[in-house]
Amino acid sequence: SVRPTSDRAKETLFNIFGDRVRGGVFLDLFSGSGSIGLEAASRGASEVVLVEKDPATFALLCENLARCGLDDRVTALRLDGAESLDLFREQGRSFDVIFLDPPYRDPEAYGLISLLDREGLLAAEGVLVAEHDRRRLLPEQEGSLVRVRQKRVGDTIFSFYRKAGK
Repeated sequence: SVRPTSDRAKETLFNIFGDRVRGGVFLDLFSGSGSIGLEAASRGASEVVLVEKDPATFALLCENLARCGLDDRVTALRLDGAESLDLFREQGRSFDVIFLDPPYRDPEAYGLISLLDREGLLAAEGVLVAEHDRRRLLPEQEGSLVRVRQKRVGDTIFSFYRKAGK
C-alpha cells in the first residue's frame, strides 16, 4: 500500500531544499505515487529518476507521470531499491539529491543508506534525505555520510545526510 508523504511534509521538505533541487539530478527511491520526484521536476530538477518495485504502484506512478507531461526529464524504473543501486553504479551515476522513503514496515530498507554511501552514488556536495516514522531512529553517521539535520512534521521525520566535511 502507498503511504504518500503528506502535503504539509512535502512543502516543508521542499522549503528546506530551497534552490538545491533546481538544475540538479534527483533520485526518488521507493517512489510510490511519484509525488516527491514529480515535485522536484516541477521545481526545476534537470533530471529525476523514480524507482518503485511494486507493479500496481508503479502503474499508478506511470499514470501520474503521463498526466504531468514531464517525461523529458523524468525516468521511472520498476526495480527493487538495491537492484537500482547496482544499475546506477554500473552506469557511473551520481545524484545531487537522493530521497529515500521506504515502507515504514520494512526496516531493512534503511540499510540502503550505507549501500548508497559505499557505491558513491551521492554527489560530493549532494544531500540524502531519509523519511521515517518518529519512532525509528536512524544513525548519526553511516559510512562517510553524516546526519546534518532532522526535521519533524507530525509523526514524520526527515533525516538529512551529507558527506563528512561537506
